[in-house]
Amino acid sequence: MILRRCSQGHRVRIYRNTTPGISRTKKYKDGSTEVLTYPSSYSYFVEVDGNVEKKTNSFKTAEEFYDAECVKKHSDNHGRLVIGKHHLINNVATSQSDYPTDSSTKAEIQTFYDVRNINYSASDTKAELLSRIEVNDFTGAKSIKK
Repeated sequence: MILRRCSQGHRVRIYRNTTPGISRTKKYKDGSTEVLTYPSSYSYFVEVDGNVEKKTNSFKTAEEFYDAECVKKHSDNHGRLVIGKHHLINNVATSQSDYPTDSSTKAEIQTFYDVRNINYSASDTKAELLSRIEVNDFTGAKSIKK
């Protein structure tokens, strides 16, 4: 089970080892396949570019390794998940400053949605894409409409 995915779209993920020793094959629409073999022990593991790079029984250790791998790929990482500062959108840590605004381009908004696996139509206008973002009247916190 994927617990976290890279917020910049890179292939860095933390998994909870729910099925030790099992190999999972994923087939994509383009005909390519991907095989991920879960470790036979350990509670968590970190996968980087299709390879299991870290196995551990500590979520803290897995998250620290994940963070270090994200830093290698991009400089603006979120670090460890902090309750109240981050929330997860389809396993991607998101802070309030990550949300697109009126000054964002349509391509930037689409990238935000793509990284978080949020469906939209390619014909959607910038205004339509932004209309999916709700702002809480009391706290000012942003979220995505379901």
